[in-house]
Amino acid sequence: MSRRVRLPRLRSLVAASVAGVLGLGLVACGDVQDSSTQTASSASADPAAFPVSITHKFGTTKIEKAPQRVVVIGTSSDDLDAAIALGVTPVAYFSKDGTAGVPPWLQGELDPAKTQIVDAAGGVNAEKVGELAPDLILATADYGLEQEYDNLAKIAPTVGYATEWGAQTWQEHVQVVAQALGKTSEAASVIASGQAAIDQVRTQYPAAAGKTFTASVGNTAGKMFTLASEKDFAVQLLRSTGLKLSPAVADASKNEAGSPTGTVTPEQYDKLAADLVVVAFTSPDLRQAFESNQPVAGLKSGNYLVTDMRTISALRYPTVLDIPWVLEKLKPGFAKLS
Repeated sequence: MSRRVRLPRLRSLVAASVAGVLGLGLVACGDVQDSSTQTASSASADPAAFPVSITHKFGTTKIEKAPQRVVVIGTSSDDLDAAIALGVTPVAYFSKDGTAGVPPWLQGELDPAKTQIVDAAGGVNAEKVGELAPDLILATADYGLEQEYDNLAKIAPTVGYATEWGAQTWQEHVQVVAQALGKTSEAASVIASGQAAIDQVRTQYPAAAGKTFTASVGNTAGKMFTLASEKDFAVQLLRSTGLKLSPAVADASKNEAGSPTGTVTPEQYDKLAADLVVVAFTSPDLRQAFESNQPVAGLKSGNYLVTDMRTISALRYPTVLDIPWVLEKLKPGFAKLS
């Protein structure tokens, strides 16, 4: 089951609210600058790993030798995070999430002077990609790749998602990126580092074991969108810390067939009650409207954690490097459990 639903897509919500609500100060970099001297770090790539062929939804991509100029295209940062964790510095990241800047979990890890961050929220300009002269394009997290793959594949070997956008786990992203970069021997240790962050929270907050949670977004007047499926990757991540999704939201009206999110209306807001209630809003007015609702009074007196859209989005899109960051942001909620 895909973790990435389109109604509403939380990445799109982040994009819509950056200017006013999140205050992230991320400036789009629409122009690609000369990068003739930039190369990807491919140290420790196993020469014996090449040539390698990777089969995905759009065909089979053959990579003849260790890539030196890697371009990443993503609606989320799965491939970018995996490459960095594996010791490779891409020459560019075409970001479709509407927040074209260094993600907070990559502060100190990603240098914009070495990796150009290009705002591609309106679509990927293949000509700009070509100007970077890549020898590998990683696009397994690119929503919209159906329209872009043919042009990208003419520029350089392009690796797409396996079956459908958003269906690969964070571990699978690491594995396929490691294969493309000739670093399969390092994939297990990188995955273990992400798992270690989860295990640390589980150890630090043993009281979370068996406690219920809900996680919701307020972006539209008169309704809340809430996680309602055990198959959602955010639910799986929180479950791995010991929490469990509250059964009260399991019957929330689904946004679309197969969607892992549901909708609750004001008279149903008491369904969001749980041992840990995580909520994010796209505006102060929406937060005020929610909190003034009578059924919400019980939520506020309990373990109610208001976070920001960036955190909720990272929770929905767990990657090997954003997992430690998002769990740290949620620790105030874990600390309330007893």
